[in-house]
Amino acid sequence: MDCSPNNNYIFIKTTKWFVMAMIFMIPIQIILFLASPMPTSALEWMELLHSSPVMGLLHLDLLYICNNTFLIFLYFVLYITLKSKDNSLLNMAFLLGMTGAVLYYVSNRSIEMLYLSKRFYAVTDSAVQQSYLLTAESYLDIWKGTAFNIYYVLSALSLILFSIVMLKHSFYTKKTAIAGFVSGVLMIIPSSVGMLGLVLSLLSLIPWILFCLLIVTRLSKMKKVDPIFKS
Repeated sequence: MDCSPNNNYIFIKTTKWFVMAMIFMIPIQIILFLASPMPTSALEWMELLHSSPVMGLLHLDLLYICNNTFLIFLYFVLYITLKSKDNSLLNMAFLLGMTGAVLYYVSNRSIEMLYLSKRFYAVTDSAVQQSYLLTAESYLDIWKGTAFNIYYVLSALSLILFSIVMLKHSFYTKKTAIAGFVSGVLMIIPSSVGMLGLVLSLLSLIPWILFCLLIVTRLSKMKKVDPIFKS
């Protein structure tokens, strides 16, 4: 596989738009949560997914699934634009980020919850409905369980390592690296770990948005044959 930036120009420019989409998704997600409170029980989830499937899926991180997909593209662009003679930290950053991204897909149970809601309202037997509610509770536990928490920590470590590598590379600015590093540190504690995790995850969005904006700015200026990558 050719990982030369100059030979991946279209891929890099496409990723720039994905990063912009990631930025726009953040306020949309916040507005949605403020406009429609998150269900607090399995029954409430069944009701929401039945009455408003789209809103239910959005609350189950549908946008975050898209964000995670775009993040994979960003990881690869960071990898190919930060390559140098000593790639040890960069390799670790890339592998941690990719592993975390895969684990997030494993943790999400949005489609299963939607199917479960349809089955829940398709039967009238209370015993069967109760079994569906128990299944829904287990899905919700998985959603914010081991895979999610590992994903969160690995993503934070990946961002920190990418930012450290950025400080040694001339392609991105030091401001970009610092923003990424601060965001990664704030993400070390998963958002699922009580109020502290929730507050830190919200605070991490501020440097994360700056990090993404600066990356978009740099990628926008990149030329088809960028002299910085000439050997």
